[in-house]
Amino acid sequence: MNRWNEQVELPQDLRILFLGDSITENGTYIRDLDAFWSKYLPDRRIEWIGLGVSSETSAGASENAHPFPRPCVHERLDRALSETRPDWVFVCYGMNDGIYHPLSEELFAAYRSGIEKTVAAIFEAGAQPILMTPPPFDAPSATGRLLPLGMPDYSFEAAYERYDDVLARYAEWVLRYGRRNGLKTVDLRSPLLDYVRAERERDPGFRYGDGIHPEAPGHAVIARTILSRVFRIELERMPEWLCGESEFLRRVTERRELLKAAWREYVGHSNPNKFEALPLEQALQEAEARLPDIRAAAEREGGTADERTSDWNGFERTDYVLEGRSCSIVRPKRTAEGRPWIWRTEFFGHFPAADLELLRRGWHVAYAKLSDLYGSPVAAERMEEFRADAVRRFALDARPVLEGLSRGGLYAVRYAETYPRHTRAMYLDAPVADIASWPGGLGSGYGSPEEWLDCLAVYGIDVSAKADEASIRREARQIAEELLAGLTVPAQAGIPILLVAGGQDEAVPLEENGELLERRYREAGGTIDKIVKPECGHHPHGLEDPEPIVRFALASLDRSRVDRFEQA
Repeated sequence: MNRWNEQVELPQDLRILFLGDSITENGTYIRDLDAFWSKYLPDRRIEWIGLGVSSETSAGASENAHPFPRPCVHERLDRALSETRPDWVFVCYGMNDGIYHPLSEELFAAYRSGIEKTVAAIFEAGAQPILMTPPPFDAPSATGRLLPLGMPDYSFEAAYERYDDVLARYAEWVLRYGRRNGLKTVDLRSPLLDYVRAERERDPGFRYGDGIHPEAPGHAVIARTILSRVFRIELERMPEWLCGESEFLRRVTERRELLKAAWREYVGHSNPNKFEALPLEQALQEAEARLPDIRAAAEREGGTADERTSDWNGFERTDYVLEGRSCSIVRPKRTAEGRPWIWRTEFFGHFPAADLELLRRGWHVAYAKLSDLYGSPVAAERMEEFRADAVRRFALDARPVLEGLSRGGLYAVRYAETYPRHTRAMYLDAPVADIASWPGGLGSGYGSPEEWLDCLAVYGIDVSAKADEASIRREARQIAEELLAGLTVPAQAGIPILLVAGGQDEAVPLEENGELLERRYREAGGTIDKIVKPECGHHPHGLEDPEPIVRFALASLDRSRVDRFEQA
């Protein structure tokens, strides 16, 4: 079994196949992904092939009351793979595999076997499987009857009232199986449950579709989760075109429906309900012919940058997209000479006192959302793309001050080591300096197990069943040592550091991170000042009086320029 190679670089060309039941057949989340790429990354050609079939299972199970024997993916899998020739295959089953009954070990075993057979076939076809957990069953939204435990039979129209407990077991197994075998797995269940919970808090009468099939906002959650977990793209805000009426989205939808029907019927399936579809070759030609109109509509509706302005604490904020990633610039009311800026490397808007004071003194505040890249070398490359673009787009100083809060410290340090000539100074606040400490939790801190696995994947460290704990720790320590050894670069470049941290930080322990960074920076000949808040934990970041942080940033500029601005 080939291990998943983590995609920290966005692909240029890719054929992606989606296999699943009626949720995938609906395909709104595939439409959303297609639209995202068409809008923001039009030069990267990704072919999205939706082959979901309503009522389908991976286990070959079917309840007595179902109007026809449920289709099984294995009836069409070989043909689907040979005809589409995919690079990646997303697999999302489970909702129908338990056939809406209480947990049955026999059905559960059949589901596990069905997924394992699907994965083996995908590898045999030379593609990479990506497993997705089954979405939740939301009983309060169910349109059919809900039955208690102990009934003679159940079905999709008369489901076990706690059927979501069954899906929880299936989802838990998918995640465990994927990790054990080094497969990419995407947890759809958790973000969808969070979405339902949040919507129901706002509106107690909220309905999650029919309890089985999410409506468009639920599909948007799925798409956003795939962007995050597979493509490492975190959205700061949902695009406006995705949340309302849009000519661009309408054109993408029409193209997707054309392709969905053609592929579904060309590959074939045992569901008696067939789509009206063009012959595949004709559908592919027509889909290609529609692309110029889609791109033109995208350009009319904001283009690849999709700029939006809003108010942020009394200042003008511009949000835009660069290479698919969310970026933000906040403008001062009056710009300081030289157009200086402070660059928040993570957690934009959290504890903003120093940022707000710098805005009042004429600085810009910037952010590019590169969450969950854990300060990897790829993160530094993406950061440099943002810096160069921000300098051109907003006529900013070529050398920003980096502001690294918590894990943002990894980003700031990695960037300064890679691009010292583009770094004026670093303000690091409770920074992570050693991934083994956080998220690893291998020291005195408690770490974060889920983010630890995620971080290891970004750095290409094997966490499958064949990897031993000692080798994982060793590789993580090597990564930390490499980052710390690189501090000689910004130190020799004369980049000053201000370190602010809490003396009682249990999440990112000071002695394993900030103090370690301070010691290595001084040893390398660098200048670093430290402010410790003795009774403070990881939060709050910053200082009650942000003036020391502000003065540090101002001191990084030419002194005469600062004096002229302050006296004006």
